Amino acid sequence: MDRTPLQYLVSARDRSGYVSLGRTTTAAALKKARELLQEGYLDVRICTPQGRILLSDEFDQFEA
Repeated sequence: MDRTPLQYLVSARDRSGYVSLGRTTTAAALKKARELLQEGYLDVRICTPQGRILLSDEFDQFEA
């Protein structure tokens, strides 16, 4: 089974706690982060492979 390492970590929180989800591409990380925002999650952020933390107001600058 071929496994691609996860390179981006998308994290967020809601009333029940925190969620952290791995994604392999920039586009997939942005898509998931925007979905979480639409679902009402707070503190949505993306951690890049270089360790940079992107907050939701920076997502548009990080387009794939």
